[in-house]
Amino acid sequence: MDAQLDRIASPSPAGLGEDAIRRLLELAPDGVFVASPQGRYTYANGAAARMLGYSREELVGMHIRELIPPGDSDRLERSRQLMCEGGTHVDEWELRHKDGRWIPVEVSANILPDGQWQAFVRDLTARRKLEQQVRGNERLLDAVFELLPVGVWVADRDGNILRSNPAGRAVWGGERKVGPADYGLYKAWREDSGEPVAAHERGMARAVLNGETSTGEILRIQAFDGSMRTIIHSAAPLRGPDGSIMGGIAINDDITALFEAQRRQLGAEALFRTVFDLAPVGLYVADAEGRITHGNAAGERIWQGLHKVGPEQFGHYRAWWLDSGKAIAPDEWAVARAVRRGETSHGELIRIQCFDGSFKTILNWAAPLLDAGGRVTGAVAVNQDVTALHQAQEQLRAAVREREKLLAVVAHDLRNPLNVIMLRAAMAGRKFAGMPGVEECRTAAATIFEAAGRMAGLVEDLLAISVADSGRSLLKLEPVQPQELLAAAAREAQPLFSDAGLRLEIQAIGELPVIQSDQNRLLRVFGNLLDNALKFTGRGGQVVIRAEAADDSVLFSVANSGPALPREDLESLFRPFWQAGTDGRGAGLGLSICRSIIEAHGGSVWAEPAPGMRVKVLFLLPRLGSHATATPPAPG
Repeated sequence: MDAQLDRIASPSPAGLGEDAIRRLLELAPDGVFVASPQGRYTYANGAAARMLGYSREELVGMHIRELIPPGDSDRLERSRQLMCEGGTHVDEWELRHKDGRWIPVEVSANILPDGQWQAFVRDLTARRKLEQQVRGNERLLDAVFELLPVGVWVADRDGNILRSNPAGRAVWGGERKVGPADYGLYKAWREDSGEPVAAHERGMARAVLNGETSTGEILRIQAFDGSMRTIIHSAAPLRGPDGSIMGGIAINDDITALFEAQRRQLGAEALFRTVFDLAPVGLYVADAEGRITHGNAAGERIWQGLHKVGPEQFGHYRAWWLDSGKAIAPDEWAVARAVRRGETSHGELIRIQCFDGSFKTILNWAAPLLDAGGRVTGAVAVNQDVTALHQAQEQLRAAVREREKLLAVVAHDLRNPLNVIMLRAAMAGRKFAGMPGVEECRTAAATIFEAAGRMAGLVEDLLAISVADSGRSLLKLEPVQPQELLAAAAREAQPLFSDAGLRLEIQAIGELPVIQSDQNRLLRVFGNLLDNALKFTGRGGQVVIRAEAADDSVLFSVANSGPALPREDLESLFRPFWQAGTDGRGAGLGLSICRSIIEAHGGSVWAEPAPGMRVKVLFLLPRLGSHATATPPAPG
């Protein structure tokens, strides 16, 4: 091996001894190989042995072909021929490691004067890994560049556009690879002023030519397809390691949809403010804490001012519940309930004292404002001044009360003279019954008796109507068994039904609770309902009166057979003076009177279709001891 080193080291560079050259070769970081003209290694330094995992002794005597891929034998021969022609041959190869893997290397080889091969071999593994990493990063950057949702444009140091990503081409509807002088092809205007942006004013031109960085410029552009869009434009220079400008990059973010939505929102807000200010009712807006932040002109007129306070200071707004006269506490205001409990209030009637000391009656609404997650973010309230309407209603109610009082007095006072007339007419009829030649007088007495009876019925109707407005004061309430009430109503009507050839059926379902009622008034109700059924049921038909328990009430009904009434007629049955058909039988007050009596009892009445029946009239009456008002079931 020393002899081989002598050949490599001779002649020695000036100033270096053979020992120094030997140490230099042994300590060299790259592998040094020497091979015989036949291609067998005669020398390998320590770096060469470490590179391939062999000992130096194992390498000496091995043939070059043992360490290169089998397919590179012809290439090895061509390399030898090139070196024989003179000069050093540099190329990249792969050498087999002792463990079988292939090591990428760069070989710088030549042929010594004595025909031996000499090669300096550098391990390229680290460089290849770095190159792969760089290529991987480039691919990653290319992928990111292509997938970015914003438009990206890249230019060289002269400002010539080199490339753009798909998002950029989508923003502009295409791509024009031009330099700064032709940037005008990309038409743009400043959004705030509407002024066109000149070619030299473009962000890319300023970045490349002046080294400027521009961010967040809002531009209105005309894409190459003619459409108008709004973008956020930014640009910056690309600099090399020495700080010199190597090119430029520009970013375009299409905000057309966002910009249009914002513009629509601003328009909606302007519309809302206009409606808010012009609304004829008082409008108030509160924040999430319940503090009043806004009020419109109508609201300030109602209260004669506006106090922007929170629920703890709502005592500034003095008010009372109209039905009870109780003062409204700060936490009882509808706005406070809306923000704290999420409640919605509808048409609360309250009396207020305005900030100037005057009093008004208002309807008050409030509802919470909720975000997408259902959290309360504030509240809105509405006040409607109904002072004049309330006063008119009170005056009307007073007038109605006076009318009904007068009606009740007159109707009551008419009873006695009518009773006298009927009594005298009956007595005269009996006296004339046995006397000859007075048939005309007997007929007159009977006519007077019938007319007085009709007038007495009319008086009873007038008294019944007065019951609803004067409340239960005219009712003589006592416990009544529903079964007994049905039986009494049937007894009174049965003779008329028999004469008309109609079947009257009573149905008392189950155990019925006692009701608190004026039995005579309820018999009047049944009398009117059965009289209607008698009028509108053909001979041979059927009428059913029925009672059954229903929660805290008793449900009564009267149904008669015949062609069913249209639904619109069912909704009109209880209107005063309304009649089904055009035959004019009666005054049309019977069902209206029924409703007045039933509502005076705290009940409710309605009509509905029934299978095989012309109509079914139902009414609910509370059971004895129940304080609730009987309400009909929901339709359907």
